[in-house]
Amino acid sequence: MAKTSVVKALIEAVAEEMTRDEKVICIGEDIGKKGGSWGTFTGIQAAFGENRVLEMPIAEQGYATFAVGAANAGYRPVVEFMFADFASLGFEAIADVAAKSRFNSQGKKSCPVTYVFPAGGGMKVGCHHSQSVEAWFANIPGLKIVAPTYPEDIKGLLKASIRDDDPVLFMYPKGFLGKIEDIPEDKECYIPLTNAGKVVKEGEDITIISWHRTLDKVITAAETLEKEGISVEVIDPRVLVPLDKETIIKSVRKTGKVVIAHEAPKRGGYSGEIAAVITEECFDALKAPIIRVGSANGIIPFGLGEEHVYPTEVDIIEAVKKITK
Repeated sequence: MAKTSVVKALIEAVAEEMTRDEKVICIGEDIGKKGGSWGTFTGIQAAFGENRVLEMPIAEQGYATFAVGAANAGYRPVVEFMFADFASLGFEAIADVAAKSRFNSQGKKSCPVTYVFPAGGGMKVGCHHSQSVEAWFANIPGLKIVAPTYPEDIKGLLKASIRDDDPVLFMYPKGFLGKIEDIPEDKECYIPLTNAGKVVKEGEDITIISWHRTLDKVITAAETLEKEGISVEVIDPRVLVPLDKETIIKSVRKTGKVVIAHEAPKRGGYSGEIAAVITEECFDALKAPIIRVGSANGIIPFGLGEEHVYPTEVDIIEAVKKITK
């Protein structure tokens, strides 16, 4: 086992895929000697050269589109955005060009671009740099959305994302960059994007579905609830599109009660999509209304104030007790 941080997991995934396939290239701001905005590409340019690790100006729309052109030319670009929030600047390239490449070419061209988004809070850097943006893209056909939380999942799913022939939005929690996990060294760390849901903790009374920083809070809340006699099953979907419905439905049929918690605002959040899937697929198994937990419907403040917006362990516990007592 090797102790691996989120930063190290990202570096290793990219390096291993660049070694495996010479068509994998990296694109981004400060991605060369500096190693990316968060150090997650450290040493990559030194190892693979300037022709495969390309520095870009502060022009997200430009390099998001450039990546599509590179993909059409046979490359597999890995594109780092400094913050997930800046996906708004590259939205047209991602949603209208990358996502529709296969359709517009009548299946003759795939678009194997992986857009890497450091997402969410935990850095106390304010409203333009702390958002969770998965729901912005969830309604766009042609995109896959990957949202792992911990180092092993981040490494394995990034490798799968890079190998995928369609555009992938890879979102990891930048507030967890230093989080460390033991990863086995005796086998390749690779996790397919299909059927990716993971039962993090087994339980009998209620299912909680969560990802990114909120997942950590859910696990802690579940431990507290266990002491009060409430058995919680925790599901980490890991991949939001395509969603592993089977893992979720199996859990809901066992417990009959559901809380969905994420760091994005509750209104319009991806929890609504998951709730709809549960309602459509296993309404007969529900013993209580589905409860959603998300950020307050407000702007994320700078500094310590951000934690007054994001959901807390107390919020999660209260949501559970609302439908289990």
